Amino acid sequence: MEHTPSVNKLTQPLVQHLLDNAAKLRIGVEVLANGCTVIDAGINAIGGLEAGRIIAEICLGGMGTVSISHSSYTNNWPLSVNVHTGNPVLGCLGSQYAGWSLSHEKYYALGSGPARAMATKVKNDEVEPVEELYKELAYRDAADSTVLVIENDKFPPLEIIEKVATACNVSPDKLTIIVTPTSSLAGGVQVVARVLEVAMHKAHAVLNELTLKQHTIKEGL
Repeated sequence: MEHTPSVNKLTQPLVQHLLDNAAKLRIGVEVLANGCTVIDAGINAIGGLEAGRIIAEICLGGMGTVSISHSSYTNNWPLSVNVHTGNPVLGCLGSQYAGWSLSHEKYYALGSGPARAMATKVKNDEVEPVEELYKELAYRDAADSTVLVIENDKFPPLEIIEKVATACNVSPDKLTIIVTPTSSLAGGVQVVARVLEVAMHKAHAVLNELTLKQHTIKEGL
């Protein structure tokens, strides 16, 4: 029997793990007046490598594993980040890729993670994905809650949060936004963990060697 994985449902336990272990992971958690949960992984909070590792797995939509190990490749950085996924099309392009452009006045950021797979817009009286990529993937996710990861050194304004919630067809209290500055420890890990996603994106955009059909992302879990 065919089964289409839900990247949003698969990441819910990972998001809950961040929330339950916020003090241990040195991340900040704030619930806004509209109910949205904002996780600070490096702006005011210290964050850390383990927080970044978990966030990287959230970016992958729960479709992969990320580990950190000691490495002797370089003298200046004794650690390496290892990424594995059994479904790179869905995990990397369908979730991890930072393809959602978000802006309001002077604020600009790229969104990545499972929320991208739920985001829609109305064009010519028809509902379609916010990103054209999902038409090629023939994939749209649905869940009762969602999470978006933003690489920025500032928290998103309320207008961005409302835009994301509306596009994903959830109330703000069902939305979690994780903010990871690239200069932070957590942000550094989740950026490096995009090594496979970068290769997949280049293969798709430049070499055009991927067959992005629905059967490529369906698998039994």
